[in-house]
Amino acid sequence: MIFSKQTYAVYILTLIFFIFISYFYIDIPVARYFLANVETYQELGRFISIFGESHWYFATAILGFLFFKYYKPNELYKKRFLFLLYINLFSGLISLFLKWMFARMRPWGLRNDGDEFGFLAFSNFDLGFLQKMKLHYITLLDSPTTFTSFPSGHTTTIFAAFTYLVLLFPKYIYLWLSLGIIFSSSRILANDHFVSDIFAGVLVGTLSTMFLYSKMKI
Repeated sequence: MIFSKQTYAVYILTLIFFIFISYFYIDIPVARYFLANVETYQELGRFISIFGESHWYFATAILGFLFFKYYKPNELYKKRFLFLLYINLFSGLISLFLKWMFARMRPWGLRNDGDEFGFLAFSNFDLGFLQKMKLHYITLLDSPTTFTSFPSGHTTTIFAAFTYLVLLFPKYIYLWLSLGIIFSSSRILANDHFVSDIFAGVLVGTLSTMFLYSKMKI
């Protein structure tokens, strides 16, 4: 373990606190602001969001691994690129599982003064358990993009990569942090995520990377 259990606990509890505060007090007003100013921010947000797409990191990891395994053998660099591949797979799968489990509607439900906001997982309690599960998954299958807001997958990828860079190049931590904040914030500008989705993505991305780092010892 890189840090003490107490440090991890404080980190997790702090981010969970931010998620709750954002959900109840920040998400809706921030989302409404950017929805009301789509022409100003959305295209910029979508452009910056490109840097959070996981295929860039998968491609980099695979090409780097092959290069240092076959063309210019180097065991350390080979492990580092393999580590990059693993953290993207691991954090991505966790993010996908949480998206489907919580099934949160994206900010799109607030368009045109709409009031659709929240999680499918915490609704329809008047139904029986099996009925609720059936409705949950039918809704997801019908609208898989609409109900996959929490956590932000882009932010998960970005902060997995951010943690990776901090572990390998700690000297530039403020540069990596600045880029991480800019890239992940773009998801709010693009009207695809709430603030709490971003905090959740930060949590998943950093913890999954630290967990694998403690196991691989690169």
